[in-house]
Amino acid sequence: MSDFSTIVLLPFIIAFLIFVLRFYSRESAASMRNPSFLLGALTVLIAGGYLTLRITHGMPAYGSVGFGLAGVALLATSIVRMFMI
Repeated sequence: MSDFSTIVLLPFIIAFLIFVLRFYSRESAASMRNPSFLLGALTVLIAGGYLTLRITHGMPAYGSVGFGLAGVALLATSIVRMFMI
């Protein structure tokens, strides 16, 4: 495991903030069934799973890479959704 493995959380944090901003500004926080809310909740669950696996030393050899790719995918989704009407 590398010393930079906590950098994996950075895309999750940025994606979560973008989802929250979109949920409150564009969707007026109308319903918990809105895609921005659900994707924000998914972001928190995946980041929590990453932290849990790191703390319990249950992370597979290249697990950080998989979580990093998932974070980048969520970040890309949040950026695309930010510019959607």
